Amino acid sequence: MKLLVRRPLPWLIALLGVILMPLATQAQEKSLVWDRFDVDILVNQDGTFDVAEHQRIRFTEGEFTFGYRDIPIRFYNYIDDWAVTDSSGNRYTLVNGGSAPYTFTVNDSGGSYVIRWYFPAMRNETETYTLSYRVHGGLRFYDGGDQVWWRAIYGDRSYPVLAGRVTVETPAVIQEWAAYINERDARDAATASLLEGQRGIVFDLDRRLQAGEEFEIRVEFAPNMVAGSPQPWQVSADQAVAEREAAERYRQTWGPIATVGLGALGALFLLGGPALLYLLWYKLGRDMPVDIVADYLPEPPEDLPAGMVGTLLDEQVDMQDIIATLVDLARRKAISITEVKTSGFLITSTDFIYRRENEDVPLRPYEKLILDSVFGRKDEVELSDLKNKFYEKLPKIKTALYNEVTAEGFFLRNPENVRNQYGCLGVVLLTLAVVAGIVLVAVFSDLTAAAFLPGFGLGVTAMGFLLLSRYMPRKTEEGTEAAARWEAFKRYLKDIDRYTDLEEQKQIWDRWLPYAIAFGMEQQYIAKFERVDAPAPGWYIPDPTLYGPYRRRYYGAGPVVVPMGGSGGLGNLGGGGEGGSLGGGLSSASRGMGSSLAGMSVGLGSMLSSASATMTSRPASSSSSGGGWSGGGGFSGGGGFGGGGGGGGGGGFG
Repeated sequence: MKLLVRRPLPWLIALLGVILMPLATQAQEKSLVWDRFDVDILVNQDGTFDVAEHQRIRFTEGEFTFGYRDIPIRFYNYIDDWAVTDSSGNRYTLVNGGSAPYTFTVNDSGGSYVIRWYFPAMRNETETYTLSYRVHGGLRFYDGGDQVWWRAIYGDRSYPVLAGRVTVETPAVIQEWAAYINERDARDAATASLLEGQRGIVFDLDRRLQAGEEFEIRVEFAPNMVAGSPQPWQVSADQAVAEREAAERYRQTWGPIATVGLGALGALFLLGGPALLYLLWYKLGRDMPVDIVADYLPEPPEDLPAGMVGTLLDEQVDMQDIIATLVDLARRKAISITEVKTSGFLITSTDFIYRRENEDVPLRPYEKLILDSVFGRKDEVELSDLKNKFYEKLPKIKTALYNEVTAEGFFLRNPENVRNQYGCLGVVLLTLAVVAGIVLVAVFSDLTAAAFLPGFGLGVTAMGFLLLSRYMPRKTEEGTEAAARWEAFKRYLKDIDRYTDLEEQKQIWDRWLPYAIAFGMEQQYIAKFERVDAPAPGWYIPDPTLYGPYRRRYYGAGPVVVPMGGSGGLGNLGGGGEGGSLGGGLSSASRGMGSSLAGMSVGLGSMLSSASATMTSRPASSSSSGGGWSGGGGFSGGGGFGGGGGGGGGGGFG
């Protein structure tokens, strides 16, 4: 008989891991705080000085078994006489290795001294540890006085110091003193008090030191009272300070001048640039002012195609100008548009068939180009066939339409060429602003914070130039007067129901539909005539089966190709008309199938929006492109900055 041993299921192991993980994480979390960090510094007559660091640690979470200290070897020669004690009376033994309690090690890593001391496990307790040592070759010697300069409370720690004091005793009268936090003057964060006899001084912190903040003291006393001479590191440090002070004097002398000069230049570009741009537009881009022709004009002021009118008014060739041209060509019987609905499972799709009709319709060059772009060599094309293709034709069509309005005498120069010219100048100016800004910041950033202002001001002017380029095409006097007349007609179309009786206009409403499209108000225009039951336009065929009767009625007698297997609809309903809407000439059956505007306005609106979206569509891969705090007038040497002291480094507990 075999004994079966079941192994724990994988999911059970994973569940236990999830449960135990927070416990393991919690066991690893540790935190503490320095209740106090006091440092005593005693300057000896032999030129050394003794340092005692008293760290009162409150262990708040986790278990701790050692402390460590890392003292960089800089601005002194070496350190010896190491000792570690605690407030419980234990004196730690210096050893070469190991981690036995009440022992410590000192390692010279080449760039710093690393001290580690070990103690029995501590949890939720408070203890004070004292690390003491003697610094050799760490004083600075100058003719006016000697200095002890030390980063007493190190900054490379993960927790704050709530309170601290640094006491310095010297063998001679103290002349100058200062303190720094991260090399900045600390007079607003600490208080200095001379001891009796002026041979000692106490620095008390007035606020906590956050993690990463270092407290540095500097004390100068009367010269020739201690043995020693300037060390090689002091010569290098003093040279660096001299260079720093020279740079500071340069900044103090030339900084204000540079600030005023560069600030004024920036203000000139920022304020004067737009003013010059306005003057440029006023002189070269503003149209000649004309009086208002009338509140409105009830008829088109001249025989001008809708696409050209739209371009004249907003000085741009938009898709609405091209769609307006197609609708105008349909109204003029050059083409017809047939709506095709295809029903599927839960989905009905709509497409439109464009057909060439009468070949003898007079065409302007841009109109012929639009027809050739739509049809190519075909006589019939579906709108969906133009998707992701027609956009390639748009640049030539726009150029042709711009050339047409210019040749008509409405503009001095091709509007698009004018915009491109000023746009290129704007790009050049913007590039110059970026280059100038980078150069000025690189050269003057140490001298003044205003170094970026000229580049910024010039950049604002350049952006204004780019925006201005859109408004720089200028109409001729003839073009300005024509635009004023067409604006009056535009106001009429916008409020046509206010100025006229729609019932009287509904038989010919589609004659002005191309202009409404060019003006961007086709939806409102169609809706107004829909409410008075205006007849459908004869060039818009609501169903392929009605193409035969619609064509004979609107376009006149001629060969009829019955599309998509249709029967030709309702037979011959009459001869050719004079254009416009179908009106009441069709039979009631035909009218019921969509010859009223109300019956086909949705399809007509869909055709207008679909044509614009399709003709601009692109394939997915296409893209468009200091001195002391007190005393006799400053330190005798070493400069007036913080950061020149030895010591510092980091430390902590684990």
